[in-house]
Amino acid sequence: MGFFISKISEVAMALKVGIIKSSDVSKWCEYKGADGEVQAEFKVRGIAYKPFQVAIERAGNQISSKGYDVMVKDEDAKLYHELLMDACAAHLIEDWKGVVFAEIVDGKTVESEKPYTPENASKLLNLGDIGISIWLFIKEQAQKIQEDADKDKALILGKSSSSISTKRPMRRKRRTKLNKSSS
Repeated sequence: MGFFISKISEVAMALKVGIIKSSDVSKWCEYKGADGEVQAEFKVRGIAYKPFQVAIERAGNQISSKGYDVMVKDEDAKLYHELLMDACAAHLIEDWKGVVFAEIVDGKTVESEKPYTPENASKLLNLGDIGISIWLFIKEQAQKIQEDADKDKALILGKSSSSISTKRPMRRKRRTKLNKSSS
C-alpha cells in the first residue's frame, strides 16, 4: 500500500522542461559601407558562445600573468586589443561571404576572395581602421544576437524579463522599547 501511494504522488507531480535545440546561436549579418551598400556578409555567433568567453578570460589571464616589466622585449607578445580581435576572429565569426583581400604580387595588386578561416579573419580584423570597424560591427551584432536568443529562451522557459522584479520591498524597521526595571 505504501508503494502505491508513493507512485501516485510521483504521478501527481510533473517536471516541465523546455527543450532548446542549442544555446549556440548565429546569424548572417550584412556589413554596410558608409554609402549604405552591402560590402560583405558575416555569420556571427552570439557573444555568450563559450569558446569566445574562454578566449576572453585567457586573454585577461595572459596580460595579468606577464606582469608589468616593460623592459623585457618579447617579439611574440600581443597587445590586449590584439588578443580580443583574435578571439573575435576565431570564435564570433563563423563564416563570411564577399571578403576580398588585395595583395601586391610582383608589383601588381591581386584581389582574391578568401574563404573564412580564423587566420584570415585575424588578418582582416588587424588591418588598421577597417579592421577595427569590422571588429566593432561583429561585437555589436554578437551582442544583439545573444539578446534575441536570451529573450527566446526566456519565453520557452516561461520567464519573461518583465515578470522578474528587481525592486525589493522596503521594510520598516521596528523599534523595540526596552523596559528598564529599577532595582
